[in-house]
Amino acid sequence: MSLATPTSTSTSARPGARLLAWYALLGAGVLVGIASFAYQWQTGLTVTGLTNAATWGLYIVVFMFLVGISAGGLIVVAGSELVDSHRFEPLSRLAVIVSGTAVLGAAISIIPDLGRPQRAWAMMVSPQLMSPLVWDMAVISVYLTIAAIDLWILTRPTPMPRTLRRMAIVTLPVAVLVHSVTAWIFGFLVARPFWNTAILAPLFISSALVSGTALVLVVTYVTARTTAWRPPSTIYADLARLLVWFVAVDLFLLATELITAYTSQTAYHLAPLEMLFTGRLAPLFWSQLVLGVAVPLVVYATPALRRRTPLVVAAAVLSILGVFAKRVNILMPGMYDLQIALDPGIPLGRAGQGFGIDTLYVPTVVEYGVMLGLFAFLAMLITLGVRRWVAPAAATTERP
Repeated sequence: MSLATPTSTSTSARPGARLLAWYALLGAGVLVGIASFAYQWQTGLTVTGLTNAATWGLYIVVFMFLVGISAGGLIVVAGSELVDSHRFEPLSRLAVIVSGTAVLGAAISIIPDLGRPQRAWAMMVSPQLMSPLVWDMAVISVYLTIAAIDLWILTRPTPMPRTLRRMAIVTLPVAVLVHSVTAWIFGFLVARPFWNTAILAPLFISSALVSGTALVLVVTYVTARTTAWRPPSTIYADLARLLVWFVAVDLFLLATELITAYTSQTAYHLAPLEMLFTGRLAPLFWSQLVLGVAVPLVVYATPALRRRTPLVVAAAVLSILGVFAKRVNILMPGMYDLQIALDPGIPLGRAGQGFGIDTLYVPTVVEYGVMLGLFAFLAMLITLGVRRWVAPAAATTERP
């Protein structure tokens, strides 16, 4: 017995030390992000890779990505609640924490993209109701509020199933609207033919279901490996079955858009497609299709592979990365296609750069630093949320 006590003590101390190291790592990332943002704010957007030609870059890609990834898990949980299915009920708290954190990150990611973020208050005090940016700000605020209310309901000592069902009725349309409004910001830009398509909103929703569900699967696996919380043993296979349909629909919508644009044989459609098929974005585009779509789809759709949890988790990570690459492949062709056929083009916005009819956007160290800080902050929020509302619940249910 005397030998068992020290062993038990050292074992229980390990998670604390690892958790402290994890917080220290995330804290360092947050400090890098704050320092990078402060430097950019003081110096201006000239320290980024943005120009007059490529006015949107990494910050907007991350915004698109986080808006999408925020709703997938919440849609699955809310949909299950409406059809009275309890299969994904153990994931409710986790899904709400992940979704709420992601939509908060989407709101934050817009700030460094603004040349003068201190003037963002003007949109709130004098909104232009015809602007989809105002719609997006409003619907993101509503969605963040819904996530907070859902989490409050789920963490009550007494279950509130009727209230959850009423909230699900509100959550689903708002989640769809979040992605639709974000897509309309791009789709309403008539001067960018690659974005000006009615299928962009369904495409955003389908990829959101893929990335959001995949993220919930990954966070579920990590939480189960690092805390006392344990999901049902079949939960990974169940989520993989959902992902089969989500990935298939997303692939169908993408193929529909590409085929329609290509067969039109019009110059303003062909130029962006050439960038994806054979141009500067081709490596990312084909990697997205193979590694981000085809490989995960094979894993999700094959029963023997679906039963191997580590393989399913790896496929989910590939799905998340594939959706991120897809956001790049949506944004950058519209930025690179300048719609200007005459020399000398447009001023590129940098001293000594002069005019140009072509551009290449490359994020700078400052942009990467800001985004490192953002993702470290979001990871910290998810960690704190899991330890506050998920892991304690598991410990309570295990008590005799």
